Amino acid sequence: MLESIIKEISEELGFADAPHFVKFFKKETGMTPSQFKETL
Repeated sequence: MLESIIKEISEELGFADAPHFVKFFKKETGMTPSQFKETL
């Protein structure tokens, strides 16, 4: 489920694909989207 959400978000933000978004997210936050979700 999280993978489909990440894919949807990456498309809405204009990233070529989900891996590019995950790489950007990790660079900006220091954690992957999955790791970030665990902090919520």
